[in-house]
Amino acid sequence: MRMSASIKKASRAIFLLPSLFTLTNLYLGYLSIAATFEGRYRLAAIYILVAAIMDSLDGLVARLIHGGSDFGIQLDSLADAVSFGLATSLLVYIWGLRPTGAKMPLLSFLFLTAAVLRLARYNIRTKSQPDRKAYQGLTVPSAAIFMVSFVYAFPNPVESRFLAFLLGLLIVLVSFFMVSTLRYPNLLGFSPRKKIDAKSVLILAVLLGGLFLYTEIILISVFTLNVLSGPVLALARLLRKDSRRRKAARQTV
Repeated sequence: MRMSASIKKASRAIFLLPSLFTLTNLYLGYLSIAATFEGRYRLAAIYILVAAIMDSLDGLVARLIHGGSDFGIQLDSLADAVSFGLATSLLVYIWGLRPTGAKMPLLSFLFLTAAVLRLARYNIRTKSQPDRKAYQGLTVPSAAIFMVSFVYAFPNPVESRFLAFLLGLLIVLVSFFMVSTLRYPNLLGFSPRKKIDAKSVLILAVLLGGLFLYTEIILISVFTLNVLSGPVLALARLLRKDSRRRKAARQTV
């Protein structure tokens, strides 16, 4: 009996690990908001970037120990709403949109709204569509990292109205991608139990090395490609379908 009780306690401790990562994610989002109001914009961006690492780790650990649950899914989404939705929208507004005037808070609120809607849709579809090779719509952490990568690279507040206007357009575009039906490949769609080839290890090593040496360039480049991957892949599928139709039409003539 003592042995079984100790095993149960150990298993409960293991299942708590994903939630601990999620709560750390939430705490980092809180710290980011505090840093934003203090005017420490690069630090606020760093908190969001580290929160994204915690967010990826909680899912990875949950899959590794088979500790996923409905509670964990809901907790993860609530944490993401704060760390990537609220914290990012506030950071982008205070850092880059205030110079354009009083109407611009609506754009940062648009980002927050799109993030919450995207998370709600994900929660509904998680059980019915367990396949995670691709996501419908740009993921909220990816959208947040894309936006804050510019803050990390250029931490001084935006003073140009033209640049703030471009930033506003970027927010609208990213918000649309989050709630769209575009298919985005899962960048973390691997299992820790599966073997990976030498090519994948080499690519990962190059990215990690570049991230340490050229953090700003790698962040902006990689996540710009990620944001654009959805519409580019959709366009490629449309072109392939059109090519097949034309080929079929020629064969029937």
